[in-house]
Amino acid sequence: MLAMRFLTMQRPLVAAAGSFFQSATSRTVPIAAQAALGNTALVQGVRYASVKSQGAYKKKSKRGIPKKLGAKRTGDQYVIPGNIIYKQRGTLWWPGENCIMGRDFSIHAMATGYVKYYRDPQRHPDRKYIGVTFNKDDVLPYPQHAERRRRLGLTAYPIKPIVEEPEISPSGIPYQVNRVVKGEPDRLLRLRKDYSYREDNWRIGQLVKTTGLRTKRFRTRKQYFRYRAWRREREKIGQAKSAVKRAAMSEDPNTVKGRPLSKKQQKAAKKKQKAKK
Repeated sequence: MLAMRFLTMQRPLVAAAGSFFQSATSRTVPIAAQAALGNTALVQGVRYASVKSQGAYKKKSKRGIPKKLGAKRTGDQYVIPGNIIYKQRGTLWWPGENCIMGRDFSIHAMATGYVKYYRDPQRHPDRKYIGVTFNKDDVLPYPQHAERRRRLGLTAYPIKPIVEEPEISPSGIPYQVNRVVKGEPDRLLRLRKDYSYREDNWRIGQLVKTTGLRTKRFRTRKQYFRYRAWRREREKIGQAKSAVKRAAMSEDPNTVKGRPLSKKQQKAAKKKQKAKK
């Protein structure tokens, strides 16, 4: 019991002594030394990997990207120009009637119609062809000397019948009247919505030809002056070019007074030059 009491009495004393000692050391130890102590403590706690980490194991898929080859249109199926009928590597099928082959061996339709898979022993004994017919009931290949069937890209458009207008309106007024004036051509006047007679605009425009008037070439004076300046500039350029050409022709030994010599005259001139030498 006495020993226990002695220890309980010593605890406050030990705590006070420890706090005093800690304050004393903090005062005496410099700040740089404390920082160094702290860094060494941190460094000692770091652990480096001794073995290189490996990536996770992943099983690769055995299935690659599909090529999507084969028939894209079946027999007697309707196609339009540009549709892919068959995709292939190599020439398993060849283009037939109204079909073409692309650079990747795919067969395309050239016209609207129905797909036909067939053989043509007259063209080749072993090849298989793909064609397009305009009519679904047609059978390929066509006979050897039959007419080639081609669609010209024209659409049938029904021509509307011309409805003949009655000469007199329901109110009893004629639809058109001829105006006759002595010394002038006859004019056809038509009835308008306001019940007035007037000539057609295109007929009025043609009256200028009958008057003998001369229409202006340019609408404004500015256009005329621009054209005149351009024309004068072109004339000056042409004159300069012709002067250079004339000077070159006068210096040429094969010309006399700017005119080229004939072959006989050129031979004679060469002989004279050799004789002089």
